[in-house]
Amino acid sequence: MKPRLVPRLLLPVLALSVLLLVTAVGSAWYLRSIQRQLSTALEENVASVVSGQRLESTVREIDASLDRYLITGDPAHLEAVPDLAERGRDALREAEAWAFTDRERELMGRARAGYVRLASGAGEAARTPRAPDTRGRVAAVAVLPESEILGPAREYRRLNEDALAGTSRATHELADRLTVVLLALGLCGAGGGLLGGWVLTTGLRRSIELTEGRMRGAAARLRSVVAVPGADGDPAEAVEVSVTAVLDRLRQVERDALRAEQLALVGQMAAGVAHEVRNPLMAIKLLVQAAADPHRAAPFRPRDLAVIEGEIVRLEGIVSGFLDFARPPAPDKQVVDLAPVVTGAVAAFRGRADLQKVALVVDVSAAAPAVHADPNQLRQVLHNLVGNALDAQPGGGEVRVTAAAAGGDVEVRVEDRGGGPPADLGERIFDPFVSTKPTGVGLGLSICRRIVESHGGAIRAVARPGGGAVFTVRLPRGS
Repeated sequence: MKPRLVPRLLLPVLALSVLLLVTAVGSAWYLRSIQRQLSTALEENVASVVSGQRLESTVREIDASLDRYLITGDPAHLEAVPDLAERGRDALREAEAWAFTDRERELMGRARAGYVRLASGAGEAARTPRAPDTRGRVAAVAVLPESEILGPAREYRRLNEDALAGTSRATHELADRLTVVLLALGLCGAGGGLLGGWVLTTGLRRSIELTEGRMRGAAARLRSVVAVPGADGDPAEAVEVSVTAVLDRLRQVERDALRAEQLALVGQMAAGVAHEVRNPLMAIKLLVQAAADPHRAAPFRPRDLAVIEGEIVRLEGIVSGFLDFARPPAPDKQVVDLAPVVTGAVAAFRGRADLQKVALVVDVSAAAPAVHADPNQLRQVLHNLVGNALDAQPGGGEVRVTAAAAGGDVEVRVEDRGGGPPADLGERIFDPFVSTKPTGVGLGLSICRRIVESHGGAIRAVARPGGGAVFTVRLPRGS
């Protein structure tokens, strides 16, 4: 063989080997960089999902403790609140640490603002569980989890779940690219190509092992939150199964929370019924026991019978109130003159107002038009509003009831000089079972709103300048 022939034969082989080597090195570098990006993104997304789940779970536990306290009134349910609040702060800090996009930071900012209010109010209630205003403060903060914390937390978790799904798809695409590169290198073998392929395979194998290790670690972290049987096979499959289990767990938690809210509402209603019915039954029981005394000359005195009849009438009123709330009767609308309705409703409270030293002022404009309404239901609304106004002024004051035309409608206003509605309640003051009175069930204003809205009107409550409250009922004119 000629001396120059060897270089000529070897030169193409060397050139091909160098080309394959360059291709292999470039592909390895490219795939390795993509793998690192995917591994980092995967770790961030998994950590974000886990921290978001921890935050939601802790907030729901705090919410459940507050609901149990509101239902039972037992201060023991508030004892775990400080520890839960601290756990929630840790989860919130962890979620904020993994929030990298502007949207995630915004959601965590909203969640933190709501959580600060929740932790502050719940912590203060836990420190003073027997204070007279504790139940009111707990009721005020019990609405924060769903409206101001869990919504942003769910959105934060959803963003990271979408990103996690995108990372999983990118991992599969990376595997497909890797297959193509390895096949091309195998088909273009030769000495240099085989050497380059070996180097490439070695580097990629290490990268894949690193990715596999990280994916197994991510799956293990997810399994620490939710036990997943049979998730020890393929790392990608293990991550997918674990994420699916975590999502199923979150959905179950949401269903359980909804069920707990429904049970809390039923329990609150049952507690209200029991509280309102207990006192009349106790009075009747004492009189019956006294009548059963064999040494008593007469079983029942006229005064005893009057008391029993009064308590029975009171029980009938309580039951009627709950029935009105559960099954409101359809209004029997007719054209009604406001003056006698308003005057008659206020006159029923004259005796009580004199005892409380409260001035009752009625100002019905002579030009006030008639309204199209059910007179009995309209009296019920006025009865509730005037009664509440007197409850707000046990030490004296003034209740002013006015009625006048307001544009195309008729407006009835009930004003008092009491403490006024709490600023943090707003329109929730008309929600069922929301009461500012220690012995109230919280159905009166809810029934008022239902009656007014069934007449095509509206009712609102605002603070009176100088102290007190103003309730305004707006009704359509009678045709």
